[in-house]
Amino acid sequence: MASEVPTSLLPGYQQIEEFGPDDEYEGEEEISYITLDLGNVEPTLVPSASGYHLIGLDTPTPFLQLQGTVFKGHHHHLLGTEMVFSEDRELQKRTVQHVANTEQRIIFKEVTLQPKSPSASPDRQEKPSEATEPSTTSESTAQGAVLDADGQRIDRMTGKAAPPTRAPRAKGTAKKKQSEPEDSSLTESRKGKEKADPDSDPMAAPSDADGTYEMDTT
Repeated sequence: MASEVPTSLLPGYQQIEEFGPDDEYEGEEEISYITLDLGNVEPTLVPSASGYHLIGLDTPTPFLQLQGTVFKGHHHHLLGTEMVFSEDRELQKRTVQHVANTEQRIIFKEVTLQPKSPSASPDRQEKPSEATEPSTTSESTAQGAVLDADGQRIDRMTGKAAPPTRAPRAKGTAKKKQSEPEDSSLTESRKGKEKADPDSDPMAAPSDADGTYEMDTT
């Protein structure tokens, strides 16, 4: 049966911001040890670090900072027991002393922190949405026209719909319409001549008002 993953460093205890009067608490101190697993890191990172910064050790996601590198961790409950030893700082002595046993470990993974982008104002968010409405409608109409054209082509290929028929062209209509004004002008000129002198003979000689004729004998 799998063991439950602890969400706190010391389960059963409650974190408080301030202590009350000393009479309400017992003078008892408890020390617990936990191992920090950094995983695959640069070999020179830990020896070159003069200190570390640990945040949220008693939270489900603690953070560890070594110089400029940030790690995010999670609690892991071990099946066995780890033994913690202390090593003498003097390299000549090389003495190792057992300190305690632990069953808890925090596994860290390197992460990159990025600042949060400022949220845009509601006025700026509404204006782009209004401006994009016409483009969406135009795109939808264009897509609908393309789909209709494709559907008509498919129907023609499959024989479901016949191609649109064209009306027959009328030949000579334009020439007749252009020649009509010329015929009408000719008929009007002929009628005008007939009305001006209907009884006149083009071969007859001109006459005077008194009805006598003059002839040139020379």
